[in-house]
Amino acid sequence: MTLRILLTAAVLTSSLAQAQTTIFTIPALPPKSSAATPTTPAPTPTTPAPATPTTPATGSTLPMTNPMLGTAHSANLNGPGSLRAGQATTWTFTLTNQGEQAINLQHGACDVRFEVLDAAGKVVRANPTNTVCTMQLVITDVVPGETMDVQDIRWDGRDSAGKALPAGDYTIRAVFSGAGVRIMAEEFPVTIEN
Repeated sequence: MTLRILLTAAVLTSSLAQAQTTIFTIPALPPKSSAATPTTPAPTPTTPAPATPTTPATGSTLPMTNPMLGTAHSANLNGPGSLRAGQATTWTFTLTNQGEQAINLQHGACDVRFEVLDAAGKVVRANPTNTVCTMQLVITDVVPGETMDVQDIRWDGRDSAGKALPAGDYTIRAVFSGAGVRIMAEEFPVTIEN
């Protein structure tokens, strides 16, 4: 009787092992045919987006490949207007929906990038290209009339080489580039104090 139970168990285990589905046994989807059902394009907003900068000055290091967000909006940096060189300071990139439809962004945790310009307009702290980002997915839903925080940025008053910048007036320029769109924040003036 024990042999019979062992044989039955072996047969069931073998059958279950063969029936298991793995990523290697899932059949591929058929290719899309060119005669697919036509889709209706998304409606275009009737309210034009406010005048926000569309292209930074020559020499910018910010990503500019995605098209501008088509929904009426404004984007700003919120944070202190001054800092001391070497003092890590945080600003928040916020998005205000001024349109009539929700703005839904599914983006990465490092999709807001920034650069710092001196009083002459020269980029002194470039957009970092070696930032370690997680594969985290962030969902930002902004209903009409609402303002939401998108992401924080940090700067410590140093240039691209890590050298403390002299006291004076600077400008932080930030852009969200993710979820297939680009959103420029209003430039933010900041003063480095002694």
